[in-house]
Amino acid sequence: MTPKSEQRRRELCDAAIELLAADGARGLTHLRVDRRAGFADGTTSFYYQTRAALLRGAMDRVIELDVADFTAALDATGNGEVDSLLSTLATQAMRTAVEPERSRAQARFELMMIASRDRQLGKGFDGLMDRFVALGEAAVAQVQPAGTSDPELIKEQAFAVVTFLGGFLFRLAYGLTDLDSAKSLEKYLHSVIAGVAADHQVTGNSSIP
Repeated sequence: MTPKSEQRRRELCDAAIELLAADGARGLTHLRVDRRAGFADGTTSFYYQTRAALLRGAMDRVIELDVADFTAALDATGNGEVDSLLSTLATQAMRTAVEPERSRAQARFELMMIASRDRQLGKGFDGLMDRFVALGEAAVAQVQPAGTSDPELIKEQAFAVVTFLGGFLFRLAYGLTDLDSAKSLEKYLHSVIAGVAADHQVTGNSSIP
């Protein structure tokens, strides 16, 4: 595939993401993507012959952008640009409230609902969630008290953090939260981590199936 073709596919998928965010899955058609992207009628059909192929293309583009964000978070922490990975995750999460990240989040939720009924499409999101969980575990591991390392506890805490962030991102995507800063979100994440640690100390058992 030529660089021009790759760029054209990205532009078409970006237009598809915008349509999914604005009008949902029912509003996604090849012709509407053509016109949203500013290309001649039939361009989208040339690159994505079926609706399933177009949905897969949009999903792959969402995953590509999400993975780039995950990688940037790890790089920023590894280079000493930020104090902690948890801080970077909070900052990235807050960007979901503004464009173009908000449209991407809305499109992601639309695609995930479709993927829940289409396992072929859903396989792509399986890998993305694995990366998100791994990132959560790395972030939690960084904020453990000095001299402590309990893999089971870290797994529990990461599960709680990822679950909390998933719900928070949904609220941001649909304008349902009043939280206005990454610092405030980071404080909640630390509270989640501390709460799981306290429960783990009392029960000594994992709550993750």
